Amino acid sequence: MIDIEGLERKAGTYRLEVERAQIQRGLNLIVGANGAGKTTLMELLTTLRSPDAGNIRYQGRKAADDLPLVRSQIGYVPANIELYGDMKTGKLLRYLAELKGVYSREAVNRFIRDFRLEPYQRTKVKKLSQGIQRRIAVVQALLASPAFLFLDEPLNGMDAEERKFLITYLAHYAKGGRTVVVAAHELNEWEEAADYVTWLHLGSIRYYGPVRTWKLCVPSSVWEAEVSREQFEEIEERKLIHFQMSPGGITVRQMGHTAPGPEYQEKEPTLEDAFFLHLDALEESRF
Repeated sequence: MIDIEGLERKAGTYRLEVERAQIQRGLNLIVGANGAGKTTLMELLTTLRSPDAGNIRYQGRKAADDLPLVRSQIGYVPANIELYGDMKTGKLLRYLAELKGVYSREAVNRFIRDFRLEPYQRTKVKKLSQGIQRRIAVVQALLASPAFLFLDEPLNGMDAEERKFLITYLAHYAKGGRTVVVAAHELNEWEEAADYVTWLHLGSIRYYGPVRTWKLCVPSSVWEAEVSREQFEEIEERKLIHFQMSPGGITVRQMGHTAPGPEYQEKEPTLEDAFFLHLDALEESRF
């Protein structure tokens, strides 16, 4: 578990401020609009940056007091990681493993097999697709089996099969008593895997806790219907959550306290629905 207390960090035009929060063991999502402070928070949690004020404790250990020990328990996949492009995949991973104190060749080979990197062991990293490079980036973070694993937009560049595999893998990894923290943009892909969610808005944490509670405490309802193009054009943009073309017209999901029309059916909110509902209520309260 990670305990955050009195955390402050200036980031661009705003200040990240977290009075108190906990990140539990399990799979945690950090969600928020662009510029909310997700990457800044990730950089603080991974000790890449130091806070201007406040403390972060990892299983009771304060990062400022036990930095080398804390860092030895952290794995990190930044959104834009730079790998050694001229090195071959197998050699790179074995080199990085040794830097992390992992000298078992079989341990490295197990990750190579698990992430289906065997065909690329003798290929230079820079010649591989973005999705395969992303897999390598995840493996380098896992090599020492860290107790705390942080991933910033880990699905970027991956195809559908790779995305599904990684989500399943991370969910399984988290169930081993580890703390996995993912900054995510496409929330519905994590629907079945995530245990907890932390919602950031303009540098402040507005919610942290179980995913189920996040979805149950939404301030309004979600409604779905198939509508004509004419009906679709009349929908207020801020109430529209999602739409998709369908054989009979356009299938829409929108928010509201009551059904927008007789054809609408109430639906259980998804993770993405909940985000838009909470965000809409927050912005509405400002006026």
